[in-house]
Amino acid sequence: MAARLGVVSVVQAVIASLRTRIFSGELTPGTPLGEVEVAAHYQVARPTAKAALENLVASGLLTRNAHQSAKVTRLSAADARDIYRTRAIIEAEAVRLLASTGQVPEAARQANAEITALSDASPIQIVDPDVRFHAALVQALESSRTSAIYEQLSDEIRLCMTQVQDATLLNTADIAAEHARLLEKIVVGDQEGAAEVLAQHLSNASTRLAEHLDSLSAGHQRA
Repeated sequence: MAARLGVVSVVQAVIASLRTRIFSGELTPGTPLGEVEVAAHYQVARPTAKAALENLVASGLLTRNAHQSAKVTRLSAADARDIYRTRAIIEAEAVRLLASTGQVPEAARQANAEITALSDASPIQIVDPDVRFHAALVQALESSRTSAIYEQLSDEIRLCMTQVQDATLLNTADIAAEHARLLEKIVVGDQEGAAEVLAQHLSNASTRLAEHLDSLSAGHQRA
């Protein structure tokens, strides 16, 4: 019997497109996304649009209250702190375990090389390789459950960064240098040193991110 190749469903295609538009900043925080409008935009059936929106609500990229259209989630400074605190818990254990073997994921090295090469890029261009760098550390644990939890968290991390894409929160060279120090600690087997470098790295990013989101919130309230 001939093998049948899998295809991306229409629902998944709509989800992928909406994710891209959200992460690129085309769909800004608070933008309403109704089933009728999404169905018309993609020329799909309304149940298809509904299923795509429900998926994005479940992932945290959209927020929907009762009897209201879904909206692109607007994260607060408190949200950012909680997201980074949660990722710090997961990533700290990941780098400790990696350091116990001295093995650095090649995907992490490649992602940091991309960041290094993007020294003159806009902040939004750094988001993807930065998220991939940290995800590679977690994925190296080869735990499907941990990776699944972290994948959803990564969506919120990307959403955070999208909402402050006009701001340079950390110098690109500094990000790459901090990543390199973390990898060095892993290579030499310094478990607590790796965890400490990671904690400081995430704390710096969390603080600046939260401060910027606070300033954006204040601007929205004045408006």
